Amino acid sequence: MAKEKNAGVAQLSLAWLLHQPVVTSVIIGANKPEQLQDNLTSIEIKFTEAELNTLADVSKLAPEYPAWMLERQGGDRTK
Repeated sequence: MAKEKNAGVAQLSLAWLLHQPVVTSVIIGANKPEQLQDNLTSIEIKFTEAELNTLADVSKLAPEYPAWMLERQGGDRTK
């Protein structure tokens, strides 16, 4: 996806974060002026709904305890 958008992975990651409704700000860790400029250009990247869904799927975290246990044990009670 980064190649398709002519962007680096860091730019793509920052852009994806900026598209998340729960994210109000993004902290960048640039050490050099080139890195800062690279990071700042991430605001120009736009995603389609399909691209956002793809990125959400590949970045989804596995459920943590006790959520996975509750889903497993209570699955028959939610139907």
